[in-house]
Parts: sequence; C-alpha cells; structure tokens
Amino acid sequence: MTAIACLKIFVGEELVFADTDTMAGVVAKVASAYLETHWTWPRRYGLVAPFSFVLADPRATSLDAEELCRMSRDLQYKLFGENGAGEVTLLMLEGDQAEVMRFAGTPALALKTLLDGLDDGAFAGRVCKITPEGAVSLAPPDGPTAGAPPAEELAALSPAAGDIDDLLQVETPRTGWWGIYYLPKERFVGGGVGWGAEINGGPVTDLVEAVERDQACHEAALVEAKSGPSGYLFLPFCFSALIKPSLQRSYETTLQKLPRALRPRLAANIYDVPREPSYGAINKVRSLLMDRFSLLDLHVSDPGFRIESLQAGAANSVTLVLSGDDERQRAAAITRFLRDPAVYRNKRVWQGIAGVQSLRELDLCRRLKAPFLSGPIVAPVSAKFTGEAACPSLNLPYRHAV
Repeated sequence: MTAIACLKIFVGEELVFADTDTMAGVVAKVASAYLETHWTWPRRYGLVAPFSFVLADPRATSLDAEELCRMSRDLQYKLFGENGAGEVTLLMLEGDQAEVMRFAGTPALALKTLLDGLDDGAFAGRVCKITPEGAVSLAPPDGPTAGAPPAEELAALSPAAGDIDDLLQVETPRTGWWGIYYLPKERFVGGGVGWGAEINGGPVTDLVEAVERDQACHEAALVEAKSGPSGYLFLPFCFSALIKPSLQRSYETTLQKLPRALRPRLAANIYDVPREPSYGAINKVRSLLMDRFSLLDLHVSDPGFRIESLQAGAANSVTLVLSGDDERQRAAAITRFLRDPAVYRNKRVWQGIAGVQSLRELDLCRRLKAPFLSGPIVAPVSAKFTGEAACPSLNLPYRHAV
C-alpha cells in the first residue's frame, strides 16, 4: 500500500542554480528541516541526490501534492525572502521504486519540459508541478493533486509492519547502475555502478567517504555478477585514495572478495584522475587492480587530459565525465576531448563520454565518433545492472531496465 514519490527541487532566478553545490547544500538543509517537522512518522523521507528527496507513506495510496505547496512557500521565503527575485518549483513523480529512483537521478536540463508544465511521457507514474501558488497535475493532465485517502482518514490509519520494512529500504537507496554503450556496434557492453545516481568523475573532498561508497558499490556488483545478465561490470575506485597507502589497504580488503574467475568481466573505473597523472601513480594503480580486473578506465573531468604523457597501454580507456549546466561549455568540452582521436589510438586507449544528458550532446558525440557513451539520454540510472543488449542509436535512451 506504500505510496512512494521523488520530490525534485528547482530554485533560483529562472531556476538556473539547479545544479550548483553551494545551493544544493542550502536547499538540503532547509528542506530537511521542513520535512523533519511536517513529514512525520510513519511517513519517511530521505535525500537521495542533490535537490532530490524520496517521500513515502505506508498508509497512503497517493501522496498529497497540495500539502507540499506549503513546503514550496517555506523554501521560497527562507531562500529569497518575502519579496526576493528567486523562484521555487517542485516536481513530484509518484510511481514504483525503480521509476522514482530514475527520476531522482535525472539532471535538471532533461526535465525542462515538465518544468514548462508539459508531460513528454518520459516517466511512468503520476507527475505534479508544485509552486508556492498551488499544485497542478501534469500526468495525467488535469488529474487530481490531493492525496488518497484524505488527510483526516489518513491520520486514523496505522501502517502494516511489512510496509514499514519496505519503506526503510526506499529511504536509503545506495547504488545505481548506468549502461555503457558502444556506438560503433550500437550495443550496450555492460554497466557501471555508482553511489545513487552518480557517475564519478570530479574532484573528491573526503577520501574516506569515497572509499566507503566505492566499497558499497563493489558489494552491489558482486550481487549482480552472481544473478544478473552478462556484460562488463565497471566498478569505481578513487585515484587519490588508491595511491595513499593507508586507504589502499582498505581497498585490498574488498578486492580479496572478488573471485578471480570474474576477471574477464570486471573493469575498474578510476575517478578523481588529475590532468596529468604521474607514471609512478598509474603503475601503482595498475599493480593493485590488474590481478582482478581485465580493463582499466580513467574517469577525468578535464577535457584537456594530457594523453601524451600516458604510457602506451597503461589504461584501456579514458572517459570524460561531463558536469555543469551550461550547454555551450559542455559541448565545447566534448569537442575538445574528441578532437585528436589519433593520439589516443597511438596510445592504444579508447575514448568515452559519460554524463550525456541531451539529444544535442548525443548528436555531437555521434558526429565526432565517440566510441563509448553513457548518461541519462543513453540509458537512465537503474536499480539493476544493465548488461549486454543491442540497441540502435536512434532508439536511445534505452529503457529496458526501468
């Protein structure tokens, strides 16, 4: 009976701040304070991605979007004051757990149609747009915005024990899978596991936390390796932690759990890689991982990565992880990274682009012949391993797993 929804929060003048780290922290603090006071037991909530909360009520069959208008007004006032220029808009998608988590991991730009008040059919479930002025149903169009059962009946209901168990599982989702697409053959070759909806690539501020999250991803990959479909499993490792002896030992503990028989299917995604990693650091990473992994993929955030300084064969691939919301900057990064494919071929290194989130970016990657692609416009984040699958590029995004 549990009703589950993802609530995504968009803030700022023309909603332009929707992916900045500073604003994400402020919004998380203000929204959590509101939910702690108003979204009380037996209801549950949890922050699962920047600007994204999962809400659940084990007594309800449908959540009340009108109730959340009060949250929108509270955010508006605390973030911008009574007469501030900024605006607050909430999008709520109510559906099954997989669809809720896919919505949580979808970047702001990919939701522009919904923000404009139109449903493009990209998500299965009930969708409401919520502002300080009121709530409207986008899917179904002109549908109800109130909850079910009504609030006065809801207060008299008690949740069943099983519903609470399911709810707690939803409250703290840990890992998600994103498909990795090989464009020349138009097929998925496997999937990468990340923390929530993350595709790791940028700088890391807390190495201990990074190792703990990587270890949780490794545990999830072991489960999928035993029962999931065929294909490469890409597991994350933090570069800065791997070359730090004390943290390297933490990784060695989890590496021992990976059966050597899995080596042909295992690939290591090394993130937090600097613009020009040293020869010694790369060798240290290889010596630690290549006993258990058949492929080594370097995740970089700088499109000017110094491939010239990388020893031939030191890595199997280098993947640029796109970030930010500026479409021109993202396109420029793709173009710069892919402009010298011959240099990468000479180093026996494949190129990839991760975090592709719009049709324009996908078309640009096609024109520049990027071999490997991933991101929400390629395959939305899924609770399960994507595996191998043929898929014509014109049929992207791939939705088999959701």
